[in-house]
Amino acid sequence: MRGLGRNRLLTLLMVTPSIVIVGVFLLVPLLIVVAYSFAERDSYGGVVPAFTLNNYAQLLDPIYHPIMWGSLELAAINTILALAIGYPIAYFIAFRAGRWAPLLLVLILVPFWINFLIRISAWIVLLGRGGLINATLQAFGIIDEPVRMLGTYGAVQVGLLYAFLPSAVLPIYAALQPINRTLLEAAHDLGANPLQSFLRVTLPLSLSGVMAAVLFVFVPSMGVFAIPVLLGGGKEIIIGNLIVQLFLEFRNIPLGAAVSVILLLASSLGILLYMRALRKIELARS
Repeated sequence: MRGLGRNRLLTLLMVTPSIVIVGVFLLVPLLIVVAYSFAERDSYGGVVPAFTLNNYAQLLDPIYHPIMWGSLELAAINTILALAIGYPIAYFIAFRAGRWAPLLLVLILVPFWINFLIRISAWIVLLGRGGLINATLQAFGIIDEPVRMLGTYGAVQVGLLYAFLPSAVLPIYAALQPINRTLLEAAHDLGANPLQSFLRVTLPLSLSGVMAAVLFVFVPSMGVFAIPVLLGGGKEIIIGNLIVQLFLEFRNIPLGAAVSVILLLASSLGILLYMRALRKIELARS
């Protein structure tokens, strides 16, 4: 008993620094944002302590509906594109790349080693009127004069896809890699063609990775703000941009905090749905 108590005390001492760091740098700021979301704003943009639901009620104003739906649409399209492109890449690395698989994984991870803003700013050069893409199209005679790409919806979508595609590839690869290859051989021996083997064996066994990819792509796509500003010229306002504008430009911190809380709740709901679906998949496998 004395040894058990000593082990528990040692474990508590080891995890205490992590608990303190999480509490100070994560929980406390979140609680401050939640408190601000119920506060009021004075005429100078300051925060007046109060408890009101007016900030959340304002979000029901029709003026915010296009922003909310536009954010959902942009994130949904980006998620679909990331899955459509990321799954074949992950499948190729897991089943076809062989000894080149580690190198390909490193190439996918390389963008994470570079600052996010630098990576997105590079697309400004590529998509500009005098950029590489326009120059290449003109060199091959596809276009006669430079095409305007920056400041468009397509530029924002390209930036989002580039930024979050690795977040789709990696979890799908992690789900495909452990799949027992003998299951695919058994499906082939039972008369299944490659498409049937994929639909009945590979895809069901990799659903956990697909759902993780959806979570890792959809949630940050809702809250990102640098990409619409840099590549879209601020024309495509999504939830992330709205939060920044409310905090910095309009000095309406309580309303910005309310939008942040809504985004946080939506993200938490997505995580809960993912965990519930993952539990169902594990029960179905067992």
